Amino acid sequence: MSDNKFVGDRFARESRLNEYADTNDLVILYPQTDISLLRGNPQGCWDWWGYTGSDYAQKSGPQMRAVLNEVHALGG
Repeated sequence: MSDNKFVGDRFARESRLNEYADTNDLVILYPQTDISLLRGNPQGCWDWWGYTGSDYAQKSGPQMRAVLNEVHALGG
């Protein structure tokens, strides 16, 4: 992930969650999204206002389903 004027990998580097996970046998997922002016997401943010649809904050929302699929892929 490149470091640009948006979040990039800054949160992953500076939150210290990776170190916490390493010492506590945890896996940290860092969901990503893309920058899209057409979808109303000019800064590539995780959907917290509904640009992916009205179910964005529910289990049926596309980003929530993607995270659940990642968890299942890891054996959870």
